[in-house]
Amino acid sequence: MSNFFISNELYKLSQILEFKGNDKRLVTDIKILAYTIQSLTFELNTSNFDRIEKYLTDKPKIKNIIKELVLNGKSEYIDILSKDVPPSLLKLLKIPGIGMKTLYKLYKEFNIMDIYSLKSLVKEKKLRTIDIIGEKGEEIIGKNINYYFKLQREFSISYADSIFSYIKEILLGLNSKYVEKAGSVRRRKEVVSNLNVVCANNNAIKLKSKLKDFNIIRNFEENGDFVNFKINDSEIDINILICPEEYFNSALLYFTGPKSLNNFLYDKSKNLGIQILPTNYLKLDYNEKQIFNLFDLPYIPPEFREHWEKYINMDKNLLSYNIKGDLHIHSNYSDGISSIYEIVRESKDLGYKYIGISDHAEDLKFAKGLSEKRIYKERLEIRKIEKLFKDIKIFFGIEANIRNDGSIDVNESILKDLDFVIASIHNNFNEDLNTNMKRLINAIRNPFVTIIGHPTGRKISERDEMKIDWKKFYKEIENSKTILEINSASDRLDLYSNIIYENSNFDVLYSISSDCHFAPQLNFVSQYGINIAKRALLEDKKIINNYEINDLVKIMNKKRESRNFV
Repeated sequence: MSNFFISNELYKLSQILEFKGNDKRLVTDIKILAYTIQSLTFELNTSNFDRIEKYLTDKPKIKNIIKELVLNGKSEYIDILSKDVPPSLLKLLKIPGIGMKTLYKLYKEFNIMDIYSLKSLVKEKKLRTIDIIGEKGEEIIGKNINYYFKLQREFSISYADSIFSYIKEILLGLNSKYVEKAGSVRRRKEVVSNLNVVCANNNAIKLKSKLKDFNIIRNFEENGDFVNFKINDSEIDINILICPEEYFNSALLYFTGPKSLNNFLYDKSKNLGIQILPTNYLKLDYNEKQIFNLFDLPYIPPEFREHWEKYINMDKNLLSYNIKGDLHIHSNYSDGISSIYEIVRESKDLGYKYIGISDHAEDLKFAKGLSEKRIYKERLEIRKIEKLFKDIKIFFGIEANIRNDGSIDVNESILKDLDFVIASIHNNFNEDLNTNMKRLINAIRNPFVTIIGHPTGRKISERDEMKIDWKKFYKEIENSKTILEINSASDRLDLYSNIIYENSNFDVLYSISSDCHFAPQLNFVSQYGINIAKRALLEDKKIINNYEINDLVKIMNKKRESRNFV
């Protein structure tokens, strides 16, 4: 079973358990593992299962479920639980205003099954009869039903990567010579609506015939050298361009895009007498670097192609991205799976010079947020572990929750003793623009807040971003010397590249972080976060974890030392 299917099964299990009212910690752990397995850089199998298993010694039930999926391609436990909960029902959680408690009530009182039965209830004004919804709640749900259809078409880059690995294995097994992702996935766009793939196979007719017969494939369509389909119950569109082996790189260049680059190449090709084939790629048996050189262009890596014209005029030395550490990491003191020791060991293996442990504070009960007593207990453990790893610095911070009024859930007496503070919004995302801005500005102006975490609050395919006046927001960040986070967690990817690029005129620093809840997730920075910076053409001097330890400390203390900035 591929990572894609294992991840899907685990995520489905977490939702079913939550729906049935199971232990919230168990639900959280399974979700974390689902996102981790989806994003692994290797396909999980019996020969490498130990790379995950070693962190699950105290979670035998979860370990056995994953092992069962790896060995047998299914889990009897998941299959039994799934019979009671229709998948179409759980999809309704994507609608703002519907949480698990509300969904359970709707299911019990109206036997609701899908989006269409929900729309009927809203139209008939029956939702308001449920005490936890009421007339106002019914109005909110009615307005937000369209989000369901929007979020159904949005997929994280990690989700697309996971499906690609599975599709690539199929295509190579059908005698394809080369297979590569293309389009927005290859350009590393954070949220995608489809997966484009280029496949070199000299017998396209036979390949299409074989693909059509796969039982996991549905909605199969073919149009010349292109085939389109979906797999199983996934809604992502998969588009494959089949080309001869000699034109693979040219086809890949075309299908990667963007259109502005393709149009430039087409215009130039006319003057050079280069033929454009009916499938729209150039008739060139060259690799991509040779094609760029032919058009007097330097090689442009895919993640820079969105803003290729600006990129070719930039000093490439400003885009080196030598990440030396990670400041947003959760341990098992709050809602993480791995111990601090395991996290430090994994960080050391990555070559990091420093990390920041930043578990949740007390407001977040669902995330086992730390009381004042447990904060000091964690500090003592960090100091002990630091003695065992003398070549890596462990900063001690916290991820504080930004309350509705913009205050944070940690007392100043504690804040002043921390190395850094990340402040993030974790609830009430659907407020109006003015309410959101007041809340954020109050948090930004707090002299102890070092970093604003996952600023838009979005969860890809689950929750849309908050309404924010970005110019006003950036001005406050710039004036206050607060740092902005580029959160690399595969379901967040927040801030995303377009916002950073559009506000590049502001003198603002960024922290690329993993928001790690499980030691293998530390790789999120290199897998996703750095690509966000590249897509935004963000210079490495604006990324604080490019700096050496002494310079980093100065940057993190800068705001605190200028408390009169308001």
